Amino acid sequence: MIQIGIRLDEEIGRIHPHIYGHFVEHLGGVVYDGIWVGEDSDIPNIKGFRQELVEKLKEIQPAVIRWPGGCFAETYDWRDGIGPREQRPVTVNWWYMNDGKLESNRVGSHEFVEFCRLVNAEPYFAVNATTTTVLEARNWIEYCNMEQGMTTLALEREKNGSPEPFNVKYWGLGNENWGGGGCMTPEDYCHIYRKYAIISKSVGPELQFIACGPYEGIPEWTEKFWTKYKEMYTVGRIAPMFGYSLHYYVTNTGAMGSELEYTGPQWYEMMRVGLDIEPFLQSQYAMLQAALPAHPVGLVVDEWGVWHQLHGKHPQPGKYLYEQAGTMREAVLAALTLNIFNRHCDKVVMANVAQLVNCIHSLFLAKDSACVATTSYYVFDMYKVHQNAASLQTEVQGKHITYTIEGETYEIPAISCSASVKDDVLAVTLANLSVEEDQDVRIHLYAGQYTGTGTMHVLSSPSPKDGNSFEEPYKVTPVEQAIAPAGSELTVTVPKASVVLLKLNCDSHKPV
Repeated sequence: MIQIGIRLDEEIGRIHPHIYGHFVEHLGGVVYDGIWVGEDSDIPNIKGFRQELVEKLKEIQPAVIRWPGGCFAETYDWRDGIGPREQRPVTVNWWYMNDGKLESNRVGSHEFVEFCRLVNAEPYFAVNATTTTVLEARNWIEYCNMEQGMTTLALEREKNGSPEPFNVKYWGLGNENWGGGGCMTPEDYCHIYRKYAIISKSVGPELQFIACGPYEGIPEWTEKFWTKYKEMYTVGRIAPMFGYSLHYYVTNTGAMGSELEYTGPQWYEMMRVGLDIEPFLQSQYAMLQAALPAHPVGLVVDEWGVWHQLHGKHPQPGKYLYEQAGTMREAVLAALTLNIFNRHCDKVVMANVAQLVNCIHSLFLAKDSACVATTSYYVFDMYKVHQNAASLQTEVQGKHITYTIEGETYEIPAISCSASVKDDVLAVTLANLSVEEDQDVRIHLYAGQYTGTGTMHVLSSPSPKDGNSFEEPYKVTPVEQAIAPAGSELTVTVPKASVVLLKLNCDSHKPV
């Protein structure tokens, strides 16, 4: 039996709601046919946005949404997306060489901010730091945020239909500048970041700038970036920084099987690579702290998820670039990732799963008038209880899974776990990484006890390859049951390849 100890008197920190963020890029069917159908569409919409998606997304409390890219941001001119829609230019999308699609610019700054308001999320804008100037980036911030009537750009925003400022707080200065964002060296990018941040901060002290960090395969980027960044200390000027961006994809190029066809070892290989985000976070944060001991900067994992890079095998509906199905495998991977973010909430200040709809690790599939919530959507729905809660120290002991793939033998834990307390309710989330066996789990609560009743929410299916589709939109959804814990111990059975949420009334010896 697996033993999990939870200490109510040892808090890691507050789980920022922005850890449960999302990502909308002008890529494939994410924006057009995804969130946007147009105001004249026969599909039910709110100001042009797909109504069913808006309503479902709002339910899971999407605290922040990143836009317009991704790679798309690095050739984006924000002026193409303002003014009357019928007069906006049609441009070549960054992804044109992949799918031949052009960019209509029907969704620009005004529309995206409206989308965020509809779902109660904060906008996070990714700034073009590769093919535009520092002044144009600064002007975009002024256009969005300057008070009504104060400047010519504010008057232009008003003329375009938005008298009140957008108050966009989060600005990512560049995207993947080690790759599609210019193939820069970390030193080259650091020089650009310093210029953008120091010039743009004059628009408002409340702005939060996010710097481009590494992909998981090039961790040395960070050391070289901070060495260059610290040169500013000699002149006494520090370019402001709120967060340092990391990208982490569980990239499947075949070693993990395909989306719907894989062996047991291939399932476990995906889980193992997913678990490796934890040491990546820890090592990156250690370098960050060593470089900036007196300047708190958090980690922003603004792209993460499972990316099946096997073209031509997308079962539903297969018409958009990088579209993939969502099954219980993606759900379990999402759950173990969010558990890791919860346990490292003292380091991670924001995370954005990639992407929202019709693409990589999506929460939705949309086609014509249909909008389907994937298995990963329900993970976010179950885990929203952690937002703004106090993350608690947990210790998992017991069974591990050993498997062999491509001649190498690996071991992973059978259970992933995180726990938090808010308003005297203890939330424990569990992911069973075993694709073969149910797990009996005994939870021990220290410095407190259970009182009254609780609930157990289980997301599972007879086959781990099950997911929701246009034909069966509700095939996999959480099932809730009442439980009656008492004292400081509780035993539950976690089905194979499943995600579980326990919500328990908690009488703590220490107020949280």
